[in-house]
Amino acid sequence: MFSKLSSDQISDFLPFFKSKPKFALFANAAKFQVEERIPNHPCDFYYLETSNSKYFYVFRHDNIPDICRPILMIGSDQSVNENDVIHGLEQIKSVEPDLGNIDMLIAPTAVSLPARKFFVHHYNREDYNNPCYNFHIPSTARQEIQENVDKITLPSDFSIGSTRLSDSEVVNSTWKFATPETVLQMKEIIQRLPTSCIHHKDKPVAFEMIGLHGQLNHQFTFPEYRNRGFGGMIENTIVSKCFKEGIQVVKSIELANVEVLKRSRSHPLWEIITDDNGDELVFDYTHYH
Repeated sequence: MFSKLSSDQISDFLPFFKSKPKFALFANAAKFQVEERIPNHPCDFYYLETSNSKYFYVFRHDNIPDICRPILMIGSDQSVNENDVIHGLEQIKSVEPDLGNIDMLIAPTAVSLPARKFFVHHYNREDYNNPCYNFHIPSTARQEIQENVDKITLPSDFSIGSTRLSDSEVVNSTWKFATPETVLQMKEIIQRLPTSCIHHKDKPVAFEMIGLHGQLNHQFTFPEYRNRGFGGMIENTIVSKCFKEGIQVVKSIELANVEVLKRSRSHPLWEIITDDNGDELVFDYTHYH
């Protein structure tokens, strides 16, 4: 059974998404959609139920002028069947003209492999895959995070708060996936999602954002301000904001980023996301050009 979910059905699935860390990004996407949080990036939710599993497809549109960078997420609650994944994509293809224009595919490896074959076969899309581990902080850590925020102290000419709209150009210039057009996306994120930023004499020197698919990303500190603990300060601050707003706290770390992975694995609060059997899940972030 394949169907497009209504707004009420998306709301009904929210508790299920929130109950499973591997669906944290789906929980955030559902929350943003129900609240109409990001109007230029609405989501369509599709659902495929088979005898062995339930599959969820989230197609995030990009309505910002002059660019079209949709994002597709796919997840399965149990076992994965290659033909099922492709069947769902074929159904979406029949109703979504921009499916072949996706900028990114996000899915666990078992799901992404058949999906990537689909895009090669139907659209001849070349891709660059970036495998990651996803980490999350459970809501039970909320009090400890807040205590960390309350302990933050900075010199008098520094301040910590949110990234400002006037900081958009600076923030965009430090993003490794940036283009001249993505500053429009950056402005929408700054206006509508939690951010964290340390300013020095009115200049942004360290910041962290939340991506359109609901995860912490783009943590950056300018070189001359590093080794002062600013990274931890802005991360605790944005995590605290997410907890207050009911946003699932999740981040992705590339498998190739060995040092950051090592630190995250040993962190007392961040937990690596696993499947229902406790096996670590690799999430493929596949970029299309």
